[in-house]
Amino acid sequence: GIVDAWGTSSDVITAQALSGNPRYALLAAATIPSTPTAPALNAPVVGTHGPYTTTADQCAICHRGHTGQNKSVLSATAPQSTLCFRCHDGTGANQNVQVQYTDASVPANDASTRSYYRHDALVTTTHTRADLNEFGGLSNRHSECGDCHNSHAANATNSTQTSTGWTASGRLANISGVAVTNGTAGTAPTYTFRDGITTPIDREYQLCLKCHSGFTTLLANPTGTPTPYSLYELDKGVELNPSNASYHPIEAAGKNTTAAMTNQLAGTSPYKQWTFTTTSTIRCVNCHGDYRKYNPTTTPAAGSDLAPHANQYRGVLLQNYRDRALMQSTEAYSAANFALCYLCHGEAPFADTSGDTRTDTNFRFHGFHLGKLPRNTSTSYNIDQSGAGRGYAICAECHFRIHSTTYRVGTQPAYPRLVNFAPNVTVGSTPWNQTYKSCTLTCHGVSHWGWWY
Repeated sequence: GIVDAWGTSSDVITAQALSGNPRYALLAAATIPSTPTAPALNAPVVGTHGPYTTTADQCAICHRGHTGQNKSVLSATAPQSTLCFRCHDGTGANQNVQVQYTDASVPANDASTRSYYRHDALVTTTHTRADLNEFGGLSNRHSECGDCHNSHAANATNSTQTSTGWTASGRLANISGVAVTNGTAGTAPTYTFRDGITTPIDREYQLCLKCHSGFTTLLANPTGTPTPYSLYELDKGVELNPSNASYHPIEAAGKNTTAAMTNQLAGTSPYKQWTFTTTSTIRCVNCHGDYRKYNPTTTPAAGSDLAPHANQYRGVLLQNYRDRALMQSTEAYSAANFALCYLCHGEAPFADTSGDTRTDTNFRFHGFHLGKLPRNTSTSYNIDQSGAGRGYAICAECHFRIHSTTYRVGTQPAYPRLVNFAPNVTVGSTPWNQTYKSCTLTCHGVSHWGWWY
């Protein structure tokens, strides 16, 4: 039998307790089995974070019922990354996310110049739960881990391409986002919040639109002289509408189905990663992805993990893209300035300065502008300054807004083929005539008044 601290057996304890001895009353009320019952085994674990049974001990890795220090009784203080980095620091998880935020080559975000290099998960925000509508109509954009990932449901399934955009990968399983019902070109779509639980997102871009569209309250655009158009943050829900004259193919395939575009996309470049076609759609992260995943020899799959956590290139871009500072008068053409474009586009027509007709571009003077343009005497290298430009051209001077041609500077029309001229280009009444292949504008001090190409 059981013996207490005074040497009394359990039989005596029971007898004395029943006879009114208070010293043993609590002990007598307890039944102590001689052989503990083995607990039932948990169901097989599907993913690292579960699902588990409701009595599983693994829940305590992240949650503390009595000593939780953060929302949802998380066992670490805010922000959520404090908890996530316990494993996602290269020790307990395959993905080392923490190193992306401690990478010395990643600059700090600078809101004053609209220079963003990270979705900053290191700051404490007003985040509650992603299945709640935290962004709709509010100035409350933030990026805690739980805004993009549901840790109970996330898995390693890759995104797949469809004609209406790429599917949400398993890493975005059961996360909230915003679906769109598009109207006419240039108009705001109807936004519908999806909570991720009863209505999960089914396209990856729907997560991005939760913060980067008119569904939420975007930051007011800066003012000044000259107007800093290149610093504007614009409504991606409006820009990516397939009804627009031209757009990058996020929600639908693009409109340029010419043989020249087909050949160009099939071309090579020093930075080529993916070979899309004129019928392809692409992902936001094919441009706004993790630069560490870029590999010139072993190309990552287009639908693989290209997470835009933190990046050394402004705009959280996978590779460099020069779009604000014009070329200096002594600078030569360099593919590195446009590495982002060359992830998908072939370089050949942009490096060819001959001006000869090619089968991989509809505008044979691409290379002439990038590597043989006459120099002028301008002293400004600011793309927002009218008349600026002393060196060779950059892509952004003719393709100023590369998401689409919806938001244009001045009164220029909505052109196809992503043609929309930058503020430094002085345009005439008809800057570009695609039918007659002519330009009427002034660029880099050179007047193109009805010049034919």
